[in-house]
Amino acid sequence: MWLPDITLQAIGFRVVTLMVLAGVQGGVVSATSVLLGDKGPKYDGRLTLVPISHIDPVGAIGLIFYGNGWAKPVAVDAEQFRVGPVGLVVVILAGFAGVIVTAAALNALVLPALTILPHTAALAAAAFLRTASDLAIWFALFSLVPIPPLTGGLLVGVLAPQMPRMERILALLLLVAVATGVVRLVLGPAHSMVASFILGA
Repeated sequence: MWLPDITLQAIGFRVVTLMVLAGVQGGVVSATSVLLGDKGPKYDGRLTLVPISHIDPVGAIGLIFYGNGWAKPVAVDAEQFRVGPVGLVVVILAGFAGVIVTAAALNALVLPALTILPHTAALAAAAFLRTASDLAIWFALFSLVPIPPLTGGLLVGVLAPQMPRMERILALLLLVAVATGVVRLVLGPAHSMVASFILGA
């Protein structure tokens, strides 16, 4: 999988999907953090759905070329949370839920697209929506893995404060895991279960 055989159409679909997913996850994680009492994401310019604020270059490469990636991590200070460190779990799950809801919404648009749009446009739109919803499920599941810079890695900042300092190295290792198919192998069963529920696949 080091040199994936993908088309320009697939790359285009994945770029647009990246914009949607990064904006949703980054915005939801930031909004949840602010609601729990940490104003940092607001001052960092992360309290927005604008995707450019949330795109991680290495994570973008993973999603565009290998079908799995991540958004830029949000700097969160658990000590500011009114509910304490448990707020990190809430933040992580909120980001996951936001992307899963997006996957369901994209999938729900397939039938209207096929019904309303002209034939050629309908087929292209349906293909994009199916691809994007499936990628969203992979993206959401991957985000739960407790390794920085993934959203689940926020927990590591509490349990092993030194780990986030290795974020760049860990990001490259994650990209290798994505490129070699290790991530899809490990998350495959969970993906199949979630996809069967959301996509009916």
